[in-house]
Amino acid sequence: MRTERNKDGSWNVWMSREEYRALPRAAESFEREIAIRLMGDCGLRAHEVLDVKPKHISRMSDGRHYELEVIGGKDTTGEYDQGKHRETWLPIEVESLINRYIQSEGIDRDAPLVDVSKRTVQNWVEWAADEAANEMGDPDYERVSSHDLRRAWANHLLVEENVSPRIVMALGGWSTYDAIEPYLAAPTESNIIDSMREVSL
Repeated sequence: MRTERNKDGSWNVWMSREEYRALPRAAESFEREIAIRLMGDCGLRAHEVLDVKPKHISRMSDGRHYELEVIGGKDTTGEYDQGKHRETWLPIEVESLINRYIQSEGIDRDAPLVDVSKRTVQNWVEWAADEAANEMGDPDYERVSSHDLRRAWANHLLVEENVSPRIVMALGGWSTYDAIEPYLAAPTESNIIDSMREVSL
């Protein structure tokens, strides 16, 4: 885990995929786990989690994978009255988790999956991070915020999985590469070896 202190005293945290997985495991309820997974596995911002309803989930054209419509996303251009819409990738495992939750709680198609405030979602992440710090014996988890889950998602796709920046930008709602660049951590030695061992120099 890499951490970097900001001028205002807050922290930016870059987690590996394994480090991130400790957070949903530490969630104290189904609803909290779903909120964390929507940020860490789908790249949603904390306020975007609150808009997700069952009707926003749809099967993709291959009949196997799923996408999630994100409504009211952050709009830095001023072009949209009620936020920017996009579709992001919904992993099969997360769709299955959400479906079980919908069935167990009897959630209506038009009802929010996570019906709390943005601050509550942020608190859930902080509480899960504190629990993960104890379980993993790593105090750096105590610096994790909800935004670091989105950072972990973007960094994993771009650095660990080599997904095209254009695809990640579309899934995450970034309009420029400059906007996504701060989410990237420096490549690890294994990333460098994997990327360069086949290169002819």
